[in-house]
Amino acid sequence: MEPLENANGDATTCAITDVAVIGGGAGSLGVIEACLLAGLSATMIRTTPGSASEARKRLACALEDKRRAGRLDPEAVTRALRLFRATGDIGAAASADLVLESTDLSWKTRQTLLAQAERATNGHAILATTAPTALLRALATRLDVRENFVGLHFFAPAVLAGFCEVSVTNRTQPTVVETAVQFVKALGKHAVIVRDTPACLLLQSRGAKRGAAHAELPRPLRARPGSFCGL
Repeated sequence: MEPLENANGDATTCAITDVAVIGGGAGSLGVIEACLLAGLSATMIRTTPGSASEARKRLACALEDKRRAGRLDPEAVTRALRLFRATGDIGAAASADLVLESTDLSWKTRQTLLAQAERATNGHAILATTAPTALLRALATRLDVRENFVGLHFFAPAVLAGFCEVSVTNRTQPTVVETAVQFVKALGKHAVIVRDTPACLLLQSRGAKRGAAHAELPRPLRARPGSFCGL
């Protein structure tokens, strides 16, 4: 990958106070937990089986484990749970400043979810995905405002890891990039901005080629001998 800059430094005021995360897996829950502990409101929009009460129970258990380990006080646990909600309705993203698609579904399904999120927010929110950088342009093709789209790649576990990649395309607005960086800083993490350059796409495609995920890449992004991911 090709870092453009290291966006480390003291945290600045973050314009994002309300986050919606599409997905219900452990990775999604980790991002939500990081948001809640930073004092941000967070909504889980479930794409996995289970009820909202089950999602809250999973979150409560994760927070309670940290309290017992002496890493959180009871007030922090109570505050985090108060800022959390879970639903299966993507319309709940309407008030979000940032909507993060964080599923392991096919790229076409993820593309559809992002388009639905854009409609739910009337295009005012930053849209983000945890999908590989190689998929950013393909995922953006159904968006009306591609300039508001970025990738956010949290190291696992998201609530503990100190770094997060902010992936951008040639269409991403600089102000959107800066806001995404501020969001990462607000979570107490270092942000590294990464372009979706051909070299970066080749590295990601080579990694995916070793697994089933390669089959999910749109054909123009699959690596061919002697090419940069077909670009």
